[in-house]
Amino acid sequence: MKYIFLLLISVSSLVFSHNKPQRLIPGDTILFVAPSGYLKHDRMDLAKKRLEDRGYVTLQANDIFRQHGYLGGTDERRVQEFMAGWKDPNIKAIFPGTGGYGTTRILDQLDYDIIKNNPKILIGFSDITGLHLAINKMTDMVTFHTPSPMYGLGSKGNLPPISDQYFWQAIENENPNGYIIDPSKFKLSESMITFHGGKGKGELIGGNLSLINTLMGTPYEIDTDGKILFMEDVGEAPYRIDRYLSQLKLAGKFDHVTGIILGKFTRRATEPPDDENSFTMIEVFEHYFSNLGIPVLANFPIGHYKYNITFPIGVMVELDADKQTLQIMENSTRK
Repeated sequence: MKYIFLLLISVSSLVFSHNKPQRLIPGDTILFVAPSGYLKHDRMDLAKKRLEDRGYVTLQANDIFRQHGYLGGTDERRVQEFMAGWKDPNIKAIFPGTGGYGTTRILDQLDYDIIKNNPKILIGFSDITGLHLAINKMTDMVTFHTPSPMYGLGSKGNLPPISDQYFWQAIENENPNGYIIDPSKFKLSESMITFHGGKGKGELIGGNLSLINTLMGTPYEIDTDGKILFMEDVGEAPYRIDRYLSQLKLAGKFDHVTGIILGKFTRRATEPPDDENSFTMIEVFEHYFSNLGIPVLANFPIGHYKYNITFPIGVMVELDADKQTLQIMENSTRK
């Protein structure tokens, strides 16, 4: 029965999503928003300049640098600003300035009918995972797990070549036959790790692990059946990652996935050292993923890391854990 179930999932998952935003073309208007943490002038100004140098028009609210505790404004103001972008036909893309904290506080206040009927490019990572997962669940719209204006486009060194290539390829280029993400073509400081080889196909879903866990038991809970699941995180000790993964395992979220990509699980320099008896992060991953019988690839350059490859959420992909590549099998945007 298990194999019949997996076959049915595989066949059904080959239906490509049709709710896609238009690809960006220089001259289009991009709206900066702050639906999560508060923004910093210097980084946002640099991101603005780089986008305008590429030919884009950028807009932002007069109060975009507002601060409400650790948030980029009150819940009401953040919702108002975010929804204004979806209502304005002149806005072609919505770029949250950063992640941080706060998207989960506003998910139940968004108008998903308006979002669904006005698909636009939405980018971001970290806490923006809350928006990606909710919009995927409620609208079936393709969104983009990408570097942010503050941590990527607004960084001093700009996007490194690997991040730059896949960012613009996903949101600007026409890719009628898809494209292959192959990190081995770039000189990276760390190698990827294959826990289990083989190939797997499915819709791409995932994001920041702590946000995935936070949304469990809500209307925006992640659906992993027949899908390729990717996860990343920052500032979390192995025992905390263990706890997050055990929750997902107990909830059945690994039972019917067709492949898993583990991104960077970055540690902060300010964190206390792990206990000498602690498992390593790799040992935690081995416990959960080595015996699933599906392709599992770890240390993929995505997440809170200097290299952060863009993943289009909601499109069909094929993971090849032996070649350590991810094939995007369809256009992530429309003309």
